Amino acid sequence: MKLNYRYTIAYAVITFFVLSIGFAIVYAALSRSVTQATIGRLEHLNQVVAAGLRRGPAYARLHPRANVTIRPQADTLGWARTVLVGREWDEALQAPALVVRLTTHPVVGGRGYAITSRASVVEPSDRYLTGLVLVFAWTFVFLLALVVILSELLSWRILRPFNATLRGIQQFQLGQKTPIDLPSSRTAEFEELNNFLVRMTARAQRDYQGLQEFSENASHELQTPIASIKAKLELLMDSDLAEKQLRTLAAMHDELERLAKINQSLTLLAKLEHYESRPADLTDLSQLVPATEAAFADLAEMKGIRTTQAIAPGVRVPFDESLAQLLLNNLFSNAIRHNLPGAIACVVRMPFISARSAKAASVAGTS
Repeated sequence: MKLNYRYTIAYAVITFFVLSIGFAIVYAALSRSVTQATIGRLEHLNQVVAAGLRRGPAYARLHPRANVTIRPQADTLGWARTVLVGREWDEALQAPALVVRLTTHPVVGGRGYAITSRASVVEPSDRYLTGLVLVFAWTFVFLLALVVILSELLSWRILRPFNATLRGIQQFQLGQKTPIDLPSSRTAEFEELNNFLVRMTARAQRDYQGLQEFSENASHELQTPIASIKAKLELLMDSDLAEKQLRTLAAMHDELERLAKINQSLTLLAKLEHYESRPADLTDLSQLVPATEAAFADLAEMKGIRTTQAIAPGVRVPFDESLAQLLLNNLFSNAIRHNLPGAIACVVRMPFISARSAKAASVAGTS
């Protein structure tokens, strides 16, 4: 999954939880504000009634408001207001409703009164709740779409140096002579990453070249004394020596042969361990297979095996030539050594053609 997609998913989850919490807060605040607004209106109504009482005591009997009750009090202490909120049966609505009762205790003309006003509260119903949910849902969808679009645009801009660094790493080869080419970036983290990669690849190149030179030098230095000792042993074996001495020299010669093969195997392992495929290198099997077959012709004749060839011209494969030669040597050697007297057919053909790597070949040995 791409980095910007992870950011988008994380932002969507965070936005969903934030909007859900915000929805709960808004709903609670709306319910509380409706109740507080009703209390404010009732307090204003009680003040209007108290002002009417100041104009004359008869107002307590003649006021037309059915939702206001005026009761005289014996004391004139001016009690604090009381608020009662609860559910009661509403005759007008013919259903239970949330009712707010506010009682104030004004002192008018030296006489105390208890003014109680009553009002039903319009609670946020399912319609209000549905409307709030739709508002928050559309807000979430809009934010999510905006984040997806902006993440694509901004990630292309912000992550462009990082993508260029990835391409540079993918194109880098240990065997190349030049250091890795990474673009500079104004982002501190990307620039630090590029500097680290340049240092590490330079060190890897030095180690690789040193190991390659060591392998080549070691192979060359070992081959020279081995060949010299073998030549001297062969000269000694051609001279007049006792049978016991000849057997000793033959054993030494066999040990040198084993040492030469071990040296060749170690050199091959080192080459394979650090081999890097280069698709640009093409090996012509149409020429390499006949040359290898000619080199093993004498051995095949000694084993009573004849070889036939069906080689298509111009068969070139993306393969290192030295490794291809080694593969063919092993194929011919094993086919001749472990075969019964008969025939070996060498077939080289072009089985398919593709747009990128149009050529391939197969070598088959049958008896």
